[in-house]
Amino acid sequence: NILGESTQEDDELKPSKEFIPAFMPRRLFPVQLKMTFFTATELPEMMTDFLATVSKKILAADGWEPVDPYVEVTYNAIQATTEYRNGTSPVWGEALYLIGQFPPLVRTIKVSLKDHATVQQDRTITSFLIDLFSISESNPLAGFLPTFGPTWMFLYGSSREYTINKDHDGLGEGMGEGVCYRGRLLMEIECHPISGEHASNMNVQKESGIQFPESYIFPMKRTFILFGCIYDVTMIDKAFGNAIICFELSIGSSGYLNTNQLATHQSVSSVTRPYPRIPIDNNARHFRLPIDLQKPIIFTKYIFHDYSYRMTLSNRLKHAANDMLKLIRDFEFNVNSKVSDEILIQKYQKLEEYIHTLPCGCNELKPTSNNLGVTETVHPSLSEVLTFSKSNNRMNTLDEKRRTRILHNLESLKIWISKACDFDEVKRYEIVKELYKIARTLRQLSIDVQPSLPDVFLWMICNSKRVAYVRLQPEDLLFSACQGERGVYNGRVQTLFLQTPRTSDKPIKSSTNAKIQIYLWLGTEEQELNIFKQLPTGFDMPPLPLTNDTKYIRYNGRSLYELRCHCYKARSLIASDETGFSDPYLSITAGNETQTTPILKESLCPQWNITLVFRNLIHVGSRETAEEIIGNVVVECYDYDELISIATWPEF
Repeated sequence: NILGESTQEDDELKPSKEFIPAFMPRRLFPVQLKMTFFTATELPEMMTDFLATVSKKILAADGWEPVDPYVEVTYNAIQATTEYRNGTSPVWGEALYLIGQFPPLVRTIKVSLKDHATVQQDRTITSFLIDLFSISESNPLAGFLPTFGPTWMFLYGSSREYTINKDHDGLGEGMGEGVCYRGRLLMEIECHPISGEHASNMNVQKESGIQFPESYIFPMKRTFILFGCIYDVTMIDKAFGNAIICFELSIGSSGYLNTNQLATHQSVSSVTRPYPRIPIDNNARHFRLPIDLQKPIIFTKYIFHDYSYRMTLSNRLKHAANDMLKLIRDFEFNVNSKVSDEILIQKYQKLEEYIHTLPCGCNELKPTSNNLGVTETVHPSLSEVLTFSKSNNRMNTLDEKRRTRILHNLESLKIWISKACDFDEVKRYEIVKELYKIARTLRQLSIDVQPSLPDVFLWMICNSKRVAYVRLQPEDLLFSACQGERGVYNGRVQTLFLQTPRTSDKPIKSSTNAKIQIYLWLGTEEQELNIFKQLPTGFDMPPLPLTNDTKYIRYNGRSLYELRCHCYKARSLIASDETGFSDPYLSITAGNETQTTPILKESLCPQWNITLVFRNLIHVGSRETAEEIIGNVVVECYDYDELISIATWPEF
């Protein structure tokens, strides 16, 4: 009845005639989702300071706060809401019951936290999606119905301060990456199969008066330390103006300064002192900060439940995926080199052995009293970690099911990689494709839908205004005595490119906002002695524990390195002139220096064939850390006429 009008007798409109994807099982059974919302805390106020002051005087109510939050759930075209409560730490204790199917045809649940408005339209505080596939498993051997929590969900969106400007309101709706922490929500999801007669009732049911989860199901609280040491800041966009610049490091509500605190220039440990910008040699578009031998330190402390077991498991899988990629690329190189079958079999056996063992890769030495104080530390393999998990971790149901699912997937990977392989001319490349799927599987298994700590934000502040940021996952910065459980970015100087806040409907800025070389570390207070052990050597050790007076570390000397950039040619550039051609040249920045290639007139395939030599790259520390300190080389391609970046590669 495509061309005519639909009628109630049409078979296509009957529930039994649903279009089911081919990969889904034909038999779907009805389930009831129970979503419980206990409380939220650290929510932002949803009025300007002036309106909040006026409203408090009019209402004359003690304890009134300018926000009335409630939770709205959207699933399978059904909406359900809790009651609204006043305050930045509302308590609901309500459950919403929704009807669905398993395996789910509609895979996402949208949870929105909104502010109830009496006069105008309700405003969204923040929203996020929960993928039902990530909290359930349809495989019969390791399957389970959707389950989640009880656990805290961390909320993100636009800035915490309420403003009349609505440019970034879409960030709270999920239209782009959230740029600020906006509180946390304690919730739980349960799922139960139901009979067919109950499945036809699509009305939302509610239950109130639900008690808080018992405290014993949550891990004990610990004090986490987030530490950063800035080694260099370059490529600051001139569009930010001739501003005084500082940096702020925050996790959750800790370390974050509001607008008034920024305006008064309060001296806190999470913010560096202000620096004036200075020009970069031979670069009219970017500036840098005068950071020499005295490196600024920023840190903050955050108290929360110790879910380290979630983060360490994710890190083990991330390291396994990275190590697998290295072995696969080596195997692929040999395939492309047309080596003999004997060599390929040896390389493949290395991959097979790695998948079967999945070691932590830790070569740490610990003193003992048996053999002159040195012996190799042996940590369990990933399969042993999953099989013999500690009983005192206080895991919820999804934590346990996640481990079961990972263990089942690892066993499947072992069976697949152990089967006999044919290394003939055609099937070699098919094997490479399948091996890359294994690495992707390990990477996907590392994602934990239940967060352990809030994300980390590093903001660049110009004249008391946040202008550019970078957002990092806390598990990537986590310290552990075991190398395999340590975050991929923990304890080493890394290059970060800052970005400006934008919603998904706005174009991406082509030029670089700022490039920063920074050392980041996250761990508990008990691990504080390890903060400075991974820093590049050659500095005066500051006293521990950290205090607000600890502002810098000072290096005793520096070395000069030489870098050579060989610029050959480019192909298929974008035409920027009316003639259909461009006048391209390269601008290459390394450290605090920029050099450019000659301008080639009217060319879309320029060939420079020139070597640019950077002779005075400043480095502190040992030779082993020179690459980290100097950082990435940035290559930008410009058209001379319009001075518009036509192609930018942030890494070279």
